[in-house]
Parts: sequence; structure tokens; C-alpha cells
Amino acid sequence: APDLARAPWAEGAGTQVTLHDVRDFRYRGTTDWDPAWYTATYDTDALTGASFIVEPFSGFYGAAHTMVSFGFQDGRHVVFSVEVRREQGETFSALGGLFRRFEITYVVGDERDLVQLRSNFRHDDVYVYPVNASKERITAFFMDMVQRMNGLHTQPEFYDTLTSNCTTNLVRHFEKVATKDVPYDHRTLMPAFSDALAYELGIIDTDVPLEQVRQRYHINARALAAQGRDDFSARIRAPLESAAAPVP
Repeated sequence: APDLARAPWAEGAGTQVTLHDVRDFRYRGTTDWDPAWYTATYDTDALTGASFIVEPFSGFYGAAHTMVSFGFQDGRHVVFSVEVRREQGETFSALGGLFRRFEITYVVGDERDLVQLRSNFRHDDVYVYPVNASKERITAFFMDMVQRMNGLHTQPEFYDTLTSNCTTNLVRHFEKVATKDVPYDHRTLMPAFSDALAYELGIIDTDVPLEQVRQRYHINARALAAQGRDDFSARIRAPLESAAAPVP
């Protein structure tokens, strides 16, 4: 499919990681866009954090898409999204995903593409939760995703609705960097509730009840106000950062 025509890959030297075919489409609608990809170099020493992104699907109980975004000192954010690599005219089917129908891919893109598409054009709720982890663990998380992406680039795999979907792949990365074991849990198969699992594990904020954390990091109104702006990432976060301060 046109939005999946390029499979990203990376090369590195020291702390420098160069990502090729980072997607940065500009949308007028869900099927109307200006395609664009770019190559960019990121310094892992300049990582400032990661965000766990949850997009529950409207009208489908428990269904959602999950992604991870990494932020850098210069204000850039790059998103990793585990998806099926649809062919021309192909549509996703959870049932088809059980029978080796789809290839799995790591889409890497700008937040103006991967987040804005979901919040502003698909009009799904989007939650962008800062990940509570040390700089060392965030760096390990980033590099683990890069290595997995490169592995799929050279040796493709099938998507599996139950064992190799968007959330189960993220869990495997979390397991390598989390301070607690990530248990097998039905919420990895019903990812609309994956933020509840992240909350229980302390991966996201736990200073207030989960429903208040969800309200804190629901970014749709901010995303609509920031539509098309180059500082989209900063604008969807600026009010959230002050709101995330500990309550006296």
C-alpha cells in the first residue's frame, strides 16, 4: 500500500543512529495525503524520554493500536509503530492475522504523521503517556526497537493477531528494559486496556487514579489546535508537562 511502500532501516556509529525512510505524510483526509519520507540522524546521548501512545478504536471493545515515541533534546520526536504491511487494496482483518495473511513491519515516522493521522483525521481518542524510566533504560528501549526493525527489514515475518501484534511486540521491548517483569496478561490482547497494565507496573504516572491519568494525557484537543504546525509535538505536550507535576 502507498503509505507502507517503504520499510525503514537504520545504521549506527557510536551513539549516532541514522534512520532511513522515516514517514512524514501530510494529510487532508485519511485517504488524501502528500507522501514524504526523510532520513535523519539521532544521538542516543540526546534522548530525553519516551511516550507510550494508545489509540482505542471507536466501536470495537478492547481493540486499540499502541505505539512508542522517543524525544530528543532538539525537540524532535520519532515514533515506532508495529503494523501489518498491507498490500495494494488489502484491508486488515483480525481473523486473517491468525492465518499468516499479513507481513509485520515497524513503521517509523514523525508525530505529525503517525499521531496527527489518528487524532485529527481518524478522530480516534489518543493518549500520550510519558514513560517512567531512567535514561539508560530509555536508550536500551530505543536501541532494542531499532535492532528489531532492522531484523524485520532483512528477514520478514508474519503478523499474528495473538502472538505478534502491535502490543505484544512492544511488551517484548518493555521486558528488556523494565524494572519489573511484564506478566502475561489479557490486556496485551485487548490493548485498549494496556494503559491499565502500564499503570499497575509503574511505567506511566501513578500519582492519581488511572482515569485522571487518562484525562491528563488525552491529547485530542491539543492536537486539533496544533494541526499542521511544525511544533506539533511540543504543543501536544506543553500543557501536559505542567499538569504532570506532583499534586501537593
